[in-house]
Amino acid sequence: MNELSAPLPPAGDTPRRRPYSSALGLACLDGTALVISWFLVVSLFGRVWGGEFLLLLPALVIGQLGLGYLLSLYRNRYQLGSDRELRNQGLVAAVLFTGTAVMGAVPEYREDIPWLLLALLFAQALMVFVRQVVRVLQQLRLVPVAGEPVVIVGAGDLGASLVAQMMADPLSPYRPVAIIDDDLTKARQLIHGVPVRGTTASVAEVVAASHAAGVIVGIAAAPAQVFASLVQRLEPETTWVRAVPSPLDMLSSDIGLSDIRDLDVTDLIGRPAIEPESDQISHLVEGRTVLVTGAGGSIGSELCRIISRHGPSRLIMLDRDESELHSLCMSLEGRALMDSPDLVLADIRDSQALDRAFATHKPDIVIHAAALKHLPMLESYPAEGWKTNVHGSLNVLRAAQKHGVGRFVNISTDKAANPSSELGRSKFVAERFTAHFAAETGLPYVSVRFGNVLGSRGSVLISFAEQIRRGGPLTVTHPDVTRFFMTIPEACLLVLRAAALGGSGQTQVLDMGQPVRIVDLAKRVMALTGRSCPIVYTGLRAGEKLHEELFSPDELERTSANGVSWTVEVSPLDPTAVPVPSASLANIRDCYVETVEGIDAAAPIAAAPAEMPEAEVIELGQTPVGLDLAGMGRA
Repeated sequence: MNELSAPLPPAGDTPRRRPYSSALGLACLDGTALVISWFLVVSLFGRVWGGEFLLLLPALVIGQLGLGYLLSLYRNRYQLGSDRELRNQGLVAAVLFTGTAVMGAVPEYREDIPWLLLALLFAQALMVFVRQVVRVLQQLRLVPVAGEPVVIVGAGDLGASLVAQMMADPLSPYRPVAIIDDDLTKARQLIHGVPVRGTTASVAEVVAASHAAGVIVGIAAAPAQVFASLVQRLEPETTWVRAVPSPLDMLSSDIGLSDIRDLDVTDLIGRPAIEPESDQISHLVEGRTVLVTGAGGSIGSELCRIISRHGPSRLIMLDRDESELHSLCMSLEGRALMDSPDLVLADIRDSQALDRAFATHKPDIVIHAAALKHLPMLESYPAEGWKTNVHGSLNVLRAAQKHGVGRFVNISTDKAANPSSELGRSKFVAERFTAHFAAETGLPYVSVRFGNVLGSRGSVLISFAEQIRRGGPLTVTHPDVTRFFMTIPEACLLVLRAAALGGSGQTQVLDMGQPVRIVDLAKRVMALTGRSCPIVYTGLRAGEKLHEELFSPDELERTSANGVSWTVEVSPLDPTAVPVPSASLANIRDCYVETVEGIDAAAPIAAAPAEMPEAEVIELGQTPVGLDLAGMGRA
């Protein structure tokens, strides 16, 4: 758009100052500084100038302004008083000093050159002084006074940039009051007027002393341990923690104060999230037909999205829920005509339907993600869980063996370790069946065992989000109950890694770091959303453990070849050794419990105390943060 076609500003708007007006003023200031310095030298040292006065002083002023314009000092390119401007100003001074020194070769000017150089030196000092005074006055005028007081973590370039933006914006929602950094060489430094007051180990003391409302991590791609350490040392009920975008986000756009984000709960699980290895996944699935059961579930759908990006010959998505298949198609293709031959509507309880699907599509790899997973529901309806998790898994394994599937991955749960619930027992039997078919085929048939998945449907995080939306209370079974957590991408990575590297009959268990107290997670979620809700303790339910386990007592021999997961050997279970249930499968659970070693129906659980604590009320500030809890943990 040219100047003639540019729209006029709306009526009543204050016209913005033109860039060249401030540049012209700066040029006038520099010319005035030369004149003042000249007469200052005359006054201090009693010099009497001849007619050369009229030639030398205008020459210096013209030289300063001309060179300054060529080096963009008077073209509004550099921030006033910045280091870039100072360097170019020094270059102008160097040229003028050199030119003046050369003039000493002229006899009539020789005696006056030292005084002229002294005048130039005074002028340059005055120019720098005026620039810095103006810059300080601008910063004092723009210091935010209404923003929340915050402590910045990180005194590097990114942290300093955040402080500068906050100090330069009078409407900034944040007001930096202190900086902390683990680099001791930066102790007691002032960064844009804000002091470095300690390290992350003293964050609680710094927050208390400065009366800060929150902490902002000014470290790009900060590891998860940083956030875990901060949350551990701070009171999440009273002090929030937020972060800046990742380097990729900063490359896509200029970072600003609006880009400061609330912590994802995945930042607080105490360990770095494991990233998918694209080459490994591509080597596994490229050019092959992959079938995923339970494709519409949280894990199954994410597996389908990952696999589809790595060039499979075909991706067969099998589920008994047509609505979930519809949603999956929309996420993969942007349309859901439901007419693709790669969609299979079938129930894994139906062996004939599975046999037809395997015969038609002839998969090379099968990832078995279909299961019933809600522990309390399966305690109330145990037969249903066994029909799907055990009998359904057996149907899938038999179909895979019959139709020559080369790789098979059974998705299990940490509740299968030393099982105390119907869910755990049924998944443990499925693991043993998988080990049996691995021995029968000699092929890499493996199981994958992991804990609670953040963001999956029905997970504790989604439950907390909904309870907070309703105003509470948040229900927690016990104040000391702990669970292992992982993200959906991590779970899918482990599944695909097991498919690629797992040995025949093995069970792989992800190293999920230290278990997290559920009540701590509840408090952190409330701190992130800025909502106050009571926490009510309901007591452990039938089949639940106080502290989850990753291994059964007899799984003593475990190895780790990659540092992120363990491998354990599970004893095979021959399906023919189990009495055949009735046609209705009504007594399927009893058949297994009575005959299979290691799934004692009376396995004890950790007893809850006789008296549960009363409800806690967590008082929090009502800070709107716009946190999308429902999307947490998703890739």
